[in-house]
Amino acid sequence: MGQLLSSLFALVRRYLLAFAGIVLVLVCGNWVRGEWRHVRATIDELPSLQAAQQRVDAARLTLRAQIADDAGRMSAATLQQLDDRIRVLDADILRLAQEKDGLSALSLVRAGTDALPARLEQAALRGIELELRRQERAHLAALRTRLDVLLHQQAARRTLERLRLAYLGEFRVQEALKKQLAEADLRRGWLERLFPYSPANRQLRDLASRVAAQKNRTDAALASFRQQKRLVEQLPRAPDLGRLTIDEGRLAAAAAPLADRLRHAEAFAAQSIAWQAWLVAKPVLGVAAAVLLSWIVVPFAIRAVFYYLLAPLAARARPIVIAGPHADDVPAFRGWRHLRAQCAQISAVSQRIVLQPGDEMLIRPAYCQSQPEHVDAGTKVLFDWSYWLPSIAAHLWMLTRLRTGHAAEVIVSSTADALEEVAVLEIPAGGAFVLQARCLAGVVCKGGQRPRIRSHWRLGTLHAWLTLQLRYLSFEGPATLIVKGCRGVRLENAGAGRTVSQDATLGFSTNTRYATVRAEPFLPYMLGRRALLNDRFAGDDTYYLYEEIPGRRQPGSRSRNPLEALVDAGLKALGV
Repeated sequence: MGQLLSSLFALVRRYLLAFAGIVLVLVCGNWVRGEWRHVRATIDELPSLQAAQQRVDAARLTLRAQIADDAGRMSAATLQQLDDRIRVLDADILRLAQEKDGLSALSLVRAGTDALPARLEQAALRGIELELRRQERAHLAALRTRLDVLLHQQAARRTLERLRLAYLGEFRVQEALKKQLAEADLRRGWLERLFPYSPANRQLRDLASRVAAQKNRTDAALASFRQQKRLVEQLPRAPDLGRLTIDEGRLAAAAAPLADRLRHAEAFAAQSIAWQAWLVAKPVLGVAAAVLLSWIVVPFAIRAVFYYLLAPLAARARPIVIAGPHADDVPAFRGWRHLRAQCAQISAVSQRIVLQPGDEMLIRPAYCQSQPEHVDAGTKVLFDWSYWLPSIAAHLWMLTRLRTGHAAEVIVSSTADALEEVAVLEIPAGGAFVLQARCLAGVVCKGGQRPRIRSHWRLGTLHAWLTLQLRYLSFEGPATLIVKGCRGVRLENAGAGRTVSQDATLGFSTNTRYATVRAEPFLPYMLGRRALLNDRFAGDDTYYLYEEIPGRRQPGSRSRNPLEALVDAGLKALGV
């Protein structure tokens, strides 16, 4: 019973832990997904926010200049014009204050991550325009108040001037009457003074009453003038108003939501390592894409130019003939004719070579499989001191030298490469064979006479430059050459013309017409599965030597680094 309860408890605990783990994974997954969405949304909004801020700044400058120009033009307006403009501004302010976002639900869905920046941009533009309209209205209201004061002051001053002129007129009349009264008083005689009711006295009394009446009118005009003067002096002064001054702080407050959102996005982008890495990589993405495209396209373009331009030119160029133009008529070269029936695979995994007394064999140590005990073995430091560089480059140094006083049988075979086979090439007396030194494994010198090596430079032919083989080494007979090749070596008659891969070519007779031809078809060459050119050999009683599998194209061969490829190209140019 205890074991059952223990197993049941363990089962429940395991499933509870699994359930808790699932819940934790789901919670963490939702959190990570939410954070990732937030990061993506913020980062994706940043360009739109920056563009929206730039548009808002440009619109603010434009509206600001427009409002300032309108306010400047209204500085010389009349009261009626100011009232009309203020009514228009009141209508615009009411419309902007009641206006809502112009983005519909469908446009918001289409906008995607740009929806919020677009809405903030609209709100900022509306707020800036509303604030500018309000500031313009306040400026025009102050301008109207000033104009109204100025108009009242002008009317009061005109009235004051009219009253002043009226007072001066009444005063001049009063003085004229006083003058007449004084003159009438001077004209009275002593007799007229005694009689109060005389005509002169009656005239004098009439003038005195007129002077008194005029004095009352003059005093009334003076009182009216003084009263109007006090009124003018008590009128308020018109305020000095310059051009409309825009309050930038209020404009910034109207566009604050967009600016705050932009600052938040920029701060988030500055703190995001992933976003900073994207900013570093973004400027070079176009160059990288161009380089990648060039890396893909340029080789194909170069191959197409080589295939359709250079290769046909090379095919039409004059072939290379190492021997003289009439070499086929020389009896020594006709000595190749005995090989006509033997041209086929001449190699085997091992070859048996019989050394006669006086013969000498120079062979690489790795190809000397077995030898009799009585053979005199030594070391040859260098195959040919006259061609020390090709000898070293072709590994023809520190050779094994075998000599014998009796007939001896030597077995020659490759002990390092299972795919290599060896062939024995007999060069007749007077004949010569062009051979790449890399395929030479050894030489059998009849009677101790070593083959003569000649160097042939061909710098003036297109074939040499396209194959990058500027020098050819020929071995003159009589001689027996031990040649190595991958999986087999074949010696064939060129006849009317034969082609073979350049990498497989080992050599050819000096009377052969050697040229390069374009490899067909085009698509394998374009895809890099075949070389551009094949070697072409032609001529009666001419022979060429090649290995069945190019040693540098073996499936298991080690890839070469660029330095090794450059060195190999240089050695090939020297005929090695």
